[in-house]
Amino acid sequence: METRDIEKLRDRGLTVPTADGDEGVRITAQCRRLFGDQSRQERREALEAWEHDLERQIATHGGQIVPGSLSVAGQTIEAIVPVGSLTSLKADLSASDVRVDIPVPTQVIQGP
Repeated sequence: METRDIEKLRDRGLTVPTADGDEGVRITAQCRRLFGDQSRQERREALEAWEHDLERQIATHGGQIVPGSLSVAGQTIEAIVPVGSLTSLKADLSASDVRVDIPVPTQVIQGP
């Protein structure tokens, strides 16, 4: 990740400490696999297995999954990864058909 991109994350307040105290960023990872006619329980079980596999992949980049963040409906998890590992993690997960995004909070402004 380029220095300019890291500065943007910092300016927007999107960096957080990792478990090791390094500068990290919160990501969402989305399973792009189609589950077709599976029941919600079958999807949940498949996604929990995916989460377990993903946890190992993310750990190799110094990151960790946020406990309890699995969304069956969105087929997503959240994780915190070191800023310096973000580019390589995205490449590795993309090869596994996993979409990686950095969630950006939005603020709703009410009118008068």
